[in-house]
Amino acid sequence: MSKSIIKYVVACCCLFAWTACDSDNDPAPGPGQEENGHYIMMTSAGPFNSGLQGGYFGVFEELPSGNVTNIKTNSLQIASAFGFRSYGKWFFNQFNTAGEAGLQKYLVENGRVEEAGFIPNAQPSYLIVDDTHGFYPDPERGLLKIQTFNPTSMQRTGEIDLTSLKVDGVEYQVIGKHTLAAKEGKLFAGITYSTTALQGYGGDVVDYVEFAVIDIASGQLEKTIKYDGLKSIGWGSSGNKMWTLGDDGALYFYATDLGNGFQNSSIIRIKQGETDFDREWEIKAGDYMERSTFATALVKGGKLYTQFSSEPLAADFSNLQAQIWDYYAIDLATKQRTKIEGMPKTFYAWGSNDAIIELDGKIYFWVSHSGDNVEGYYELTGEYTATRTFNVTDGGQIWGFVKLK
Repeated sequence: MSKSIIKYVVACCCLFAWTACDSDNDPAPGPGQEENGHYIMMTSAGPFNSGLQGGYFGVFEELPSGNVTNIKTNSLQIASAFGFRSYGKWFFNQFNTAGEAGLQKYLVENGRVEEAGFIPNAQPSYLIVDDTHGFYPDPERGLLKIQTFNPTSMQRTGEIDLTSLKVDGVEYQVIGKHTLAAKEGKLFAGITYSTTALQGYGGDVVDYVEFAVIDIASGQLEKTIKYDGLKSIGWGSSGNKMWTLGDDGALYFYATDLGNGFQNSSIIRIKQGETDFDREWEIKAGDYMERSTFATALVKGGKLYTQFSSEPLAADFSNLQAQIWDYYAIDLATKQRTKIEGMPKTFYAWGSNDAIIELDGKIYFWVSHSGDNVEGYYELTGEYTATRTFNVTDGGQIWGFVKLK
């Protein structure tokens, strides 16, 4: 399984690079964009193991409960389902309905999912800041450039040229491939130094994390920031952006260590009001479980909610996708970890950006366990206990669930 997973990741990345790039061929969304309040669910036809699966986007008018199906008359069948993201009344997939790589926008109109614009070759680490400002990498236009676009019209609007940051002697240097994040008017773009063979998916040739800090209003580079002792943040091959903005105003980033044998996975942050890393605070996966990895988190009320594997992960990925994952809460101040009880073990939150979500002030956890026929979400009903909200009986493996606004 290890070789097939690695081959998939590299192939997926290459697919984005090979897709033709034309940003001027889709109209602005229609009047259906005014609808809101819908819940959107993504399921895949089969479990992710050696490659992408097709699946469905389903629409729900209210929060599901009990047993539900995601294959309905208003469901949209899609060619590639590996996590997705939402922004306001829109949601986005890193493939269009037919399975071509790029940024596909959807909305709900008359209770059905409708296409609302597509940017070919936009990579999964895209970022939407507001209705008119978005960012994405496009390797065809340059590894050290970040493209800008209008999320309302889904048209490319320009680029930020960061070629001044090129380092001589590095085989493969890319900006924004794994991480694009923003807060307080600043864009934070991860810089990856790797080998040509691995194209930034492992093979890191530096022992630090580096971000470019860009002023969003002017598009100007302000500085670069480094955090020693970690490899590249994130893993930009799915709908999971692998960072979160906490209710404390801080950006929390996940160093997955997927390409380095899970020896040093960590969560680091940039605090509210700051534009550099907080070097006084770090959560290391190895302090709780030897060779685990972070791929999801939600920060609320002084706690960081996340997943841990229940056994050490193998460097060859052979048990990464086993159903060996549990949810925990970590106190931000003391770093004490407490398990969330009431849920079966689940799948690794690799492609799911919504493994832990907050809906209407409540926290929910995604649970996928084929052996127990569980594909759904559990609500945090006590400080450290959860209760099942709904279970998907038709549609395959659930990869995400959001509420449009």
